[in-house]
Amino acid sequence: MGVRIFRNGNWERLLAGVVSGADFRGLDLEKDCELLGYLLRRASQRYSDRVMEKYGIADIPEKPVNIDAPNDADYEPYFVLLEQVKREEEKSVLRQAAFSKGRTDQAKFAFCRLTGYRYCPSACDAYSYRTFDCGRMEGITDEEAKTFCQDMIDKEGPFCKEAEELLRDSSEKK
Repeated sequence: MGVRIFRNGNWERLLAGVVSGADFRGLDLEKDCELLGYLLRRASQRYSDRVMEKYGIADIPEKPVNIDAPNDADYEPYFVLLEQVKREEEKSVLRQAAFSKGRTDQAKFAFCRLTGYRYCPSACDAYSYRTFDCGRMEGITDEEAKTFCQDMIDKEGPFCKEAEELLRDSSEKK
């Protein structure tokens, strides 16, 4: 896997527009489709030409645009994060992102991936896609999710409210 956007400040670097040739190594044309397009649109011509040749891509994919809110700057990064949170294999990496990134979209995705949480869709159709619904990471048990939520509450982490909600909902289901 190429850029691991939940590690080492990689996402912040990419958001700042800093793309290197190493970011393209090991990407999967299908599984990293959103990321690949995002990187190509930000890379220098030198990198993008070489990468497109390597992957057999004729044209740089068009930037996705929210048709209901064309100026929605969060639209493209949201779908890159959605794709890539599902590619992250290390629970500890997501845990660190959930605790240390504040309430950024990256942190929200990490929290949701560790717990299965999803936000209610916005009443505004233009932003109703922002549920951060990415499913719980394979292999995380209900007990692990509860323990993580309790830890979030105990450490007064950025998702205390959501963690409390999840624990309350799980106890009500019993």
